[in-house]
Amino acid sequence: MKAVQRVMFLLVMAVVLVAASPVYASGIQSEVLYYVNIERIAAGVQPVVLDERMGQGAAIRASEAQVSFAHLRPDGRGVKSVMGNDSLSWFGENLAVSEVKDARRIVKAWMGSPTHRANILGRHYVRMGVECVRGADGHYYWSQLFAGE
Repeated sequence: MKAVQRVMFLLVMAVVLVAASPVYASGIQSEVLYYVNIERIAAGVQPVVLDERMGQGAAIRASEAQVSFAHLRPDGRGVKSVMGNDSLSWFGENLAVSEVKDARRIVKAWMGSPTHRANILGRHYVRMGVECVRGADGHYYWSQLFAGE
């Protein structure tokens, strides 16, 4: 019975990956989601879904990273405050700066860092928001937020 469940799980995940592949992606967020979920499925973790509210928070954090590249907001508040009064039991953030806007490369870079990898593969996360903005310096600033209930 477990073998049948595993096969069904893999089939469902294959459909999810095809549907979310960059060929069908509507933007950088969908591309990052695709590569993140490839890593999660390979590790035996349920895929995450894009969340609009988390995406709004990620957009704020990507802009703030241009001013202060840290896991604190420029005004000194904790990162989780970007979500306002949302009650989140689990919350994580990945930041990055790159010279190119490339979802595959940025996920690969995050996977090469133990703390970023832990966020991407976190079993308790179910939602993700991500944003990439080009700074005045020409670099791309990335923010990836994760949440779980």
